[in-house]
Amino acid sequence: MSGFKSMRVLYDYQTFSIRQYGGISRYFAELASHISRLPGVHAQVAGPVLYNQFLAAYQGHISTVGVNIERFEGLPPRVISRINRTLFPAVASLLRPDIVHETFYEPRRTAPRGAKVVTTIHDMIPERLPQHFPNYREHRARIRAVLERVDGVICVSESTRRDLLELCDVPAERVFVVRLASSLAVRGEPAKLDAPYFLYVGARFEYKNFDVLLKAFGAAQLYRTHKLVVFSVHRFTDAELKAMDREGVPRSCVIAAGGEDEELARYYAGAESLVFPSQYEGFGIPLVEAMRCGCPVIASDSSSLPEVGGDAALYCAAGDADSLAAAMQRVAASAELRGEMAARGRARAQFFSWEKCAAETHALYKDLLGE
Repeated sequence: MSGFKSMRVLYDYQTFSIRQYGGISRYFAELASHISRLPGVHAQVAGPVLYNQFLAAYQGHISTVGVNIERFEGLPPRVISRINRTLFPAVASLLRPDIVHETFYEPRRTAPRGAKVVTTIHDMIPERLPQHFPNYREHRARIRAVLERVDGVICVSESTRRDLLELCDVPAERVFVVRLASSLAVRGEPAKLDAPYFLYVGARFEYKNFDVLLKAFGAAQLYRTHKLVVFSVHRFTDAELKAMDREGVPRSCVIAAGGEDEELARYYAGAESLVFPSQYEGFGIPLVEAMRCGCPVIASDSSSLPEVGGDAALYCAAGDADSLAAAMQRVAASAELRGEMAARGRARAQFFSWEKCAAETHALYKDLLGE
């Protein structure tokens, strides 16, 4: 394709019609926004019904084809998905894309004939930890149906790529690694409590090992000097409150927090450390967020986390409360160590950027198109 001068890229409706927020839709919004800035690229997100706040936030930076989400306030996501699943093939044919980058795992092809199709695999958690996912067989079937028909596969880490190649029958030459990033930045003063605090960010599924964190926090008696801030959209469950009692952690020492990115950045900036004890992650964006904000990182030594944290993080054995407690005590005891970790983290964070993510994804698109 020596005469190839432009590229039309289409990101489909899937993740943008599931829910208004979410890490996957943030990734695709960032990718679409940054790849649109590259010379010769015309990128669009097509619904035709879009239901996602990231697209609203990036208005003017992302070209969208679809009905304004505000007109569909209250319409169930499953109804929106059904509309999109029916109408998207016709819309995509009219837009004549060179690349269709699917944003989730629709088993059937919806891209127009002649377009190259790309998918992104974010993790293989249901495959690695099926005991935590009752519907993992359905998920596995969807993933395999997608892998059989796409032209290129992006994995967000080398760890995820290794798992994909081990667990699925897909040619290695079709699987590429493009790492994620974060644009989180501290604006305003760091968050302050009446005591220094450790920070936990995100969901608390069983494999995330929040119970191990509570056990470590209690065993080390860090509640005597520190708070534990849990930044999440989810309230504490009865089981979690009982776990605090069981581990001897006063409930008053575990602080629920939430809010927008600006508030999250302030909590990162004020924390003694992010504590991320997850058993398995496809990437681990909170590590990059923390490092960008000058927050030291304690993480499990499993899956992709050492790949992301590099030499900036302090690692503990996944699922080992004693190992985690020792790491937290070490960080709490030394301001010098915290300063060194923060400096290494800021340097490490430079390795991850949405500009780099977009450039590497664009290179894959060009390769698939034979440029």
